[in-house]
Parts: sequence; C-alpha cells; structure tokens
Amino acid sequence: MRRVAFLSAFVTLISIISTTLACKGCVSLDEYNFEKVISRFKAVLVKFDVAYPYGDKHETYTKLAEEIAQNKEILIAEVGIKDYGDKENEELGKKYGVKSKDDLPAVRLFLQGRNDPIQLPKSSEWTVDNLRNLVRDNTDIYIGLPGCLEKYDKLAMEFVRASMKDKDKKVKDTEKLLSKETESDKPTAKTYVLFMKKILEQGVQFIKQEITRLGKIVKDGKVNDKKKEELSHRINILHSFSVPLKDEL
Repeated sequence: MRRVAFLSAFVTLISIISTTLACKGCVSLDEYNFEKVISRFKAVLVKFDVAYPYGDKHETYTKLAEEIAQNKEILIAEVGIKDYGDKENEELGKKYGVKSKDDLPAVRLFLQGRNDPIQLPKSSEWTVDNLRNLVRDNTDIYIGLPGCLEKYDKLAMEFVRASMKDKDKKVKDTEKLLSKETESDKPTAKTYVLFMKKILEQGVQFIKQEITRLGKIVKDGKVNDKKKEELSHRINILHSFSVPLKDEL
C-alpha cells in the first residue's frame, strides 16, 4: 500500500512539474532578478503563484503567454512563492499585495514609469480575454483580439484620443475605407464605424456601458454559441476604444 501511495504521489508531482514547465513564453522571476528584469520592458505581466502551479488558471495564463510570446514590447512572467523552507519570494509577493496562499494566483501588470502595478481584479473571471484586455486597456501595445481588425483598432484609438472637433472627421475618414474592404472584413469594419457614431452621440461612457450590457447577455448563457461568439467579438472591438490608463494620468 505504501509503495502504491508513493508511486501515486510521485506521478502527481511529475504531472505538476510538467504542467509548470509547459508554460511556453513565460519567464521565471524571483526576488533577486525581479526589479532588474521588469525595468527593461515597456510592460510586464506577472503571475504570482505557488512554486509548482497547475490547474485551469495556470493553463489559461499559459495560453496567453504562448499567444503573445513573439511580442517584443511585453514580457510574460511568473513568480513562484514557497510557503515552506526558505519561503522563497514570499516577501516579493507581499510587496505587491500577495499576503498569503489564499491570494494565489494573482496577476499584476507592471508598466515603465508607473510605481504601482495594475491588478487583475479578484472578481474577474480568469479567461484569456480578460488577461489580454488587462494589457490592452492599460497600454498602447497592440494585441489583437478575436473578431478585431488591426487597422481599425488603431483608428479606434486615434478616434478616442482626438478632440471632439476632429472626431467627426475621423468617422468620415473611416467610412471611406469601407468600400475598399473585402466582403469578409466589411461587416466587422462597419461595427467600428457604428461604435464611433454611438460614442459621438452618447459620449465615451457608451464604451463601458455597452461592454457591461453585452457581457451580461453572454454570461447569462441564453444565447446560442454562434451569437455568443458574435457578441464576444463586439465586446473585443469595444475594448479597442478604451483609453489606456497611462493616457489618463
């Protein structure tokens, strides 16, 4: 029985370690190299977790790391905290609000020129979209979302940053591009124009209100998968109109 129990524990340990090592695109940081490394990047997304992380949240973070591994403007990193032995990185975690094991995992976005990192709210669901949006909503680093078009994402940001006088011109300029779009991209491009006009009518508060409204519909689960995907894409486009936090400082 002891042999069986030992083998079972050993297999579990190997499984956990394998999962940890499978975080492609992630860089491991500790209390010795943390400040030195994050200071070199425009943005660093860090997951504070147990020493050998596994499970759904770890897998979600890994998916994001793989997705944007080639983006040179942002680093995706992990800090493993041990609550035994020398308790490695425990003080580093506390410095950034990770006070106990109950706070793990926790995500922080570190930006050059900003002292305090931006947190992924505890109430936020751990999805690739939410982690991605944490970066998109607080930086000007381009990370494409499903259902978005890079050219129009950039136009959306230009529109939001423009003065009220210039916003109307931005809408007209964007409308002119529609005739040049492929049939497959035209419906998506029209959505950007629609949202621009809504913002002109209702103000920038429309963005947050519409994200909230569509999010509730998706979360309620009363729509079919196709409609849910469509609404999720519209939410992603709305995030393209979000002003990075650094622009508000």
